[in-house]
Amino acid sequence: MGQHPLRLLVTLCAAALASDFTDTYLYVNPTQPQEAAEIQIDFFTAYELSGNGIQGDVIYVQLPKFTIGGGGKKPGPNIPRGELVISPSVYFEARWIEGEFNNLSHPFPNSTLALYVQEEVTIPAGTSLRVRIYRSNNIKVYCGYDRPQNTDNDFFLMWTNASKATGHQQQIEYGDRVGNGCSKISDCGLVGECDFCQQKCYCWPGKGGSDNYKNTGSMDCTQFECPEGPRWGSMPLSETDGGHVAQTMACSGAGLCIAESGECECFDGFTGDACQRRISTCGVGGKCSGHGQCLPMHHLARAKEALPLSEGMSSYGDDHTVREHTGVWDWNTMMGCACDSSWPVGFGDGEYQLGEYYGADCSKKRCPTGVAPWIRNTDPNDAWNDTAAQAVGVAPPARDPLNRVGRKGNQHLVECSGRGSCNEGRCSCFAGYTGHNCDRWVPNKY
Repeated sequence: MGQHPLRLLVTLCAAALASDFTDTYLYVNPTQPQEAAEIQIDFFTAYELSGNGIQGDVIYVQLPKFTIGGGGKKPGPNIPRGELVISPSVYFEARWIEGEFNNLSHPFPNSTLALYVQEEVTIPAGTSLRVRIYRSNNIKVYCGYDRPQNTDNDFFLMWTNASKATGHQQQIEYGDRVGNGCSKISDCGLVGECDFCQQKCYCWPGKGGSDNYKNTGSMDCTQFECPEGPRWGSMPLSETDGGHVAQTMACSGAGLCIAESGECECFDGFTGDACQRRISTCGVGGKCSGHGQCLPMHHLARAKEALPLSEGMSSYGDDHTVREHTGVWDWNTMMGCACDSSWPVGFGDGEYQLGEYYGADCSKKRCPTGVAPWIRNTDPNDAWNDTAAQAVGVAPPARDPLNRVGRKGNQHLVECSGRGSCNEGRCSCFAGYTGHNCDRWVPNKY
């Protein structure tokens, strides 16, 4: 039968809490990198330790970032057992195991001090010990680190092979801070974490640090990151990314990042929080001449009054999967005008297939429509079953699945009732006709 679950849980918790050493402390003097240092380790033993030649008990202390090397990336030599100068030598003889250089962020993570209990020496449980590794050994700290209890990646560890011990590697509880850290860069403005080794900040989201210095110009987290968008001037990285979707940067490369506020100052012709939208196609300032709305492509596709006319049910890269796989990167970046109209526009009853304002920037204006009242034949304005003139390339009604033709009651726009010329939205009526749309006949008085 298996062990009772509650009993098993209690056993596991006890094992997790067990420590071979207590009140562990690591001192370094001087507390500056690249200087030969005296190292001091204080601790209490939880179990009896004894020496018995080669089979004796050993205490291991892992000291990441410590090296006997010359200060570069090349590791120094090991120091054999008995040649490392320490105290109390009556209790221990020591060996230095030089670690391998990993990288600039985690150098020499496995450098280790081995303390061998001297033969015929017994150290009772609960003994307070202080071990010094003298400066003359020329061991130094490669780069700075925060206090051992604050180390997130490279832990300062102690363990022993003593027969009664757990063998568990436990983190050293207390110790000195080595190096200046980020004291020279405002301690990351209290809005970031300091990498003591490289003396740079990893800033909290929204703040600028040395890892994105090119975007913010900030090394101390005191300035804001600016929002990113698809790069306007990128080279494609693959056949599918289009040079835009997969590559982003602050202000989309089309504006200046104002780090004090985290806002983009867009170049002329661009807008959006990340300058991700191109508005030059919407006229000066993207205003559509004051007679329309400047909308991104996916909104234009749903605007039934925008040219070319549609049912307002079209999509343009609204789906994320579509954008990735078809390269519709400009779904929310390229802009165009949906022009205003004082009369309804579309294919429905009472709507006209041409709007009042038109042109790429809505700067042009059509004249009002009308039909002379004396025309008695079939209404020439009736656009039923007619295809909008703007829908170039649209298939005939029988083959057009969207049936993009005029419904019953749909109207053609007949400017100036066909009885005048249109000039910038105003009708110049032919002789004998009057009215704002030239729909009234003026009888000859003579």
